[in-house]
Amino acid sequence: MSTATPEQQRALLELERVDARLRRIAARIAELRADPEVAAALQLRARAIATAKELDAGEQDIRQRLAAAEEKVARVQASIEKDRRRLEQGGTAKDLMGLQHEIDTRTRQLAAAEEAELEVMQELDDAAEHRARITPRLRAADADARRRVAARDEEGQALTAEREELAATRAAAAQAVGAPALVARYEKIRTGRGTERPAAAELHGSVCGSCGTALSPTDAATFRAAAEDEVLTCPECGVILVRG
Repeated sequence: MSTATPEQQRALLELERVDARLRRIAARIAELRADPEVAAALQLRARAIATAKELDAGEQDIRQRLAAAEEKVARVQASIEKDRRRLEQGGTAKDLMGLQHEIDTRTRQLAAAEEAELEVMQELDDAAEHRARITPRLRAADADARRRVAARDEEGQALTAEREELAATRAAAAQAVGAPALVARYEKIRTGRGTERPAAAELHGSVCGSCGTALSPTDAATFRAAAEDEVLTCPECGVILVRG
């Protein structure tokens, strides 16, 4: 049987209050780290970034093909102009017929090249319109993810700061109990099951202030007969019960 003055036992309630807040902070930080809405927003942002990169790559490819098409048109036009100048200079009938045939062939090639150029230009216009349609959604996904992450980080930083402040408060509260053996028992209960849990609570009549279990008539009679300095524990959850 361990003993501690009623004042020392009541001092445990302040220590428990600090520890309860620390447990809530730890739980909330864990929730923030695993927030499914933040995770979903980040995944959506990642897909938006990937889509934007695909759009950039696609438009770059179209621009390269357009440049090649424009170069081909210019090259065929230059050949036609060259042949026309040679035709204007005159020559044998056979040479002139050959040049005219070459010009006719080049003219058909030019028409095909210009048609291909127009098709690529239309592709580029379509790509630009597609980008204009989906860019607002991509930006919205990015903004939403940034907002959620900022809110999460802001709350997490505030909780971390509070936890650091409570470390000093807890040390003072443990010191204020003034009974090392009682604090050691409290700590054993608090961490004895592999995870932190309540270790002290007020006894409200015959009801445990931690688990809410009412004492059996036999336990209630035993508690009433106990000395004031006797340290009592809840027969159900094992916390130290502090009488009012």
